[in-house]
Amino acid sequence: MQKIEKYDFIELCLEAEGCSEPQVEFANGDNTYKIKGFRDGNNFLVRFMPQAEGIWRYSGDMFGEFLCVPNAGNNHGPVKADVFHFKYADGTRCFPIGTTCYAWIHQTPELIAQTLETLAKAPFNKLRMCVFPKAMPFNKNEPVLYPFHKREDGSWDVNNPDSKFWCLLEDNIGKLRDMGIEADLILFHPYDRWGFSKFSREENLVYLDYCICRLSAYCNIWWSLANEYDLIPTKTHEDWDAFGEKTAADDPYGHLLSNHNCFAAYPQRDWMTHSSIQRRDVKGAVIHYRNERGIPVIIDEFGYEGDIEYGWGSLSAFEVVNCFWLCNTLGGYCTHGETFYREDEVLWWAKGGKLHGESVKRIAYMRDVMSGLGNLDPMGGTAFFDPNNHDIKPEHEVFIRAIMAMPESERSQMILSFSPNAGSNDDYMLKYFARSCPSYADINLPENGKYRVEVIDVWEMTRSTVSERVCGNVRINLPGKEGIAVLASRLDGEN
Repeated sequence: MQKIEKYDFIELCLEAEGCSEPQVEFANGDNTYKIKGFRDGNNFLVRFMPQAEGIWRYSGDMFGEFLCVPNAGNNHGPVKADVFHFKYADGTRCFPIGTTCYAWIHQTPELIAQTLETLAKAPFNKLRMCVFPKAMPFNKNEPVLYPFHKREDGSWDVNNPDSKFWCLLEDNIGKLRDMGIEADLILFHPYDRWGFSKFSREENLVYLDYCICRLSAYCNIWWSLANEYDLIPTKTHEDWDAFGEKTAADDPYGHLLSNHNCFAAYPQRDWMTHSSIQRRDVKGAVIHYRNERGIPVIIDEFGYEGDIEYGWGSLSAFEVVNCFWLCNTLGGYCTHGETFYREDEVLWWAKGGKLHGESVKRIAYMRDVMSGLGNLDPMGGTAFFDPNNHDIKPEHEVFIRAIMAMPESERSQMILSFSPNAGSNDDYMLKYFARSCPSYADINLPENGKYRVEVIDVWEMTRSTVSERVCGNVRINLPGKEGIAVLASRLDGEN
């Protein structure tokens, strides 16, 4: 009997000649899935990802059975939202650290191979990438393959997909999966000179149907409806809702689903599993969208480390590292990109290749620190600014009432600026000082425990213990420089 690892997939093949679009039912006890096939050249293929061990039997246009065996290695199954955080289907915590290579699959085989080699050594476990090629600065080359064949009149035929392109795409999604990297697949974008962004709603639904049938069995797929949905004038909110509803309804495995913005964040919808946000102010965005929506927040675009002329592509390495620490301390997640100018115009953010910046190794250090802490949620809140809060000290009353008398639009920004850059859970408290340079900090630890306190330099990547077995109010001496964090860790068995 054929054996398939849990969260891998079985692929069945039927000759297309004389066969209509197949459908196969897979059953394991009470678990049943009806899976639709897709055309691949002269064949129809049906792919199914089992999520329960044991014998699966299938029937319909094909009959048979296989044994699903335990998952192993990096294969933890599809990522799911876990309130404000993420976890894999097998329950393992997922701590997404993203990077951006929009058009890497549209490059030469040599450059694609180099990108994969770079990713294998990098700290990233999520990759933002496009189905369609991109046309914008540093994206001027023509791809070798396109998702669809053309009709005689030169228009794209969404009912005639080019199997060579889709095989290339899914082969590289599979290679990412084997490295433990999620493919955050961007289905639409505005940077187009070929006409893909001008498809009708009906054409787009055909395209989406093919994507879902062909790719959803890969456990490492995330669906991103768009990169910068609001820059595509041919699509309305009704279109986006139709695409989101279809993707959520037709994907048998419930992969993560979002819609990314340039300016206005897409309104929250039931089909949306997390918020994929573009904002320069990562602190404000994480706090606002967590509070407003109650789902995970990923700042997928705040700017890129680089030196090109555009403001979004010329951030310093420290600023990128700073944004990552801010975002993750406050219970959000973050995505990297790199845009250093090269004469061959091979910029990582667009085409992949090699990484040249200084932020990546420091993001790796942050990953190592944060991975040991578990999920963090932001400390503090607006209670301090509530005039009815009886715990407010008398000397603060005039100050707080003056803030509360400000116009609402200004008041929210003022309150946010006073909110601490701090996150915590039952065992850890992390306070990050970002670009502030204090020489000391007073931290208030629970009295019913003992804590180790460490000072972390996020740029130098150092971590030193400054206090052991402390609780209550503790003053910590700091080096008076940017990029310093204080971590308090509860000691096991200490009360």
